[in-house]
Amino acid sequence: VVGLVLLLPAVGAFALDLWARRRQGSVFSGRAVPLEPKPRAGRDAPLLLFCLIVAAMLLGLVGLAVWGSLIRFWPWNLELTLANYEFARFDSAGWGSLWTSVRLAFWTALLGTALVFLLAYMIERGRVGGPLPRLLSLAATLPLAVPGLVLGLAYILFFNDPANPLGFLYGTLAILVLNSIIHFYTVCHLTAVTAIRQLDPEFESVGASLKVPAWVTFWRVTLPICLPATLDIFVYLFVNAMTTVSAVVFLYGPDTKPASVAVIHMDEAGQVSAAAAMAVAILAINVALKLLHLATAGRIERATQAWRKR
Repeated sequence: VVGLVLLLPAVGAFALDLWARRRQGSVFSGRAVPLEPKPRAGRDAPLLLFCLIVAAMLLGLVGLAVWGSLIRFWPWNLELTLANYEFARFDSAGWGSLWTSVRLAFWTALLGTALVFLLAYMIERGRVGGPLPRLLSLAATLPLAVPGLVLGLAYILFFNDPANPLGFLYGTLAILVLNSIIHFYTVCHLTAVTAIRQLDPEFESVGASLKVPAWVTFWRVTLPICLPATLDIFVYLFVNAMTTVSAVVFLYGPDTKPASVAVIHMDEAGQVSAAAAMAVAILAINVALKLLHLATAGRIERATQAWRKR
């Protein structure tokens, strides 16, 4: 009942978005270039100081978790040790939970990014008229309004039905991937739609006038221009799939226990330091991916966005 009540704001948000869409034109035309603001010390210095304070607070919290993972027995024995990273001592799956989360996050990010961008492109640039695109847009906004616990319970009720031929998915990695894609679909969809809406519809019109197939225009024009947003979607899905708990806690099997669930179980068993160690391991993988993203984003932007320069 609570989950259904929470769907109402999503319907209202969709109606508001539809109204705003009618009043908005494309941001980029074929001759558009991005604005490059000039440095201004009076504005930039206070904002930099504010950002540094916030960053220091966040790093302090992370540092406390790292320190806690190196404590032998919190808070009674503060001796430093690496024994908390021997996860087989605290959980039957050991390091296997972490690798399960990596596989879950990778497939969620890979399949989810492709699905999100293709559907967003079809909705925004497709030739299908009538109410179907609006219904698909509404469906894409609903997962954001559904709490993860409600989503997990819904999957249990659906896939555990004896008459459901898809019941074999319950307890497998596939159902965790499917659940994660649906759970985090809305934010990714809005990101893709925003990127596509910034493009002038003239791109498709020119391609059609030159008798270029739509998939060629999509592959050689639309996708390269939107590649930065696509990479952001990939990273978003990966990071959230690595850390999600609320929905997957109902759906994992004996061989598909994610690391995020293992953290909860360790903490409930009073193994706080081991739980912190597993959380730090999850964080390390996410940070490594984000650093890789930052290292490659500049090169990708220079290769695909150079046409926008003045």
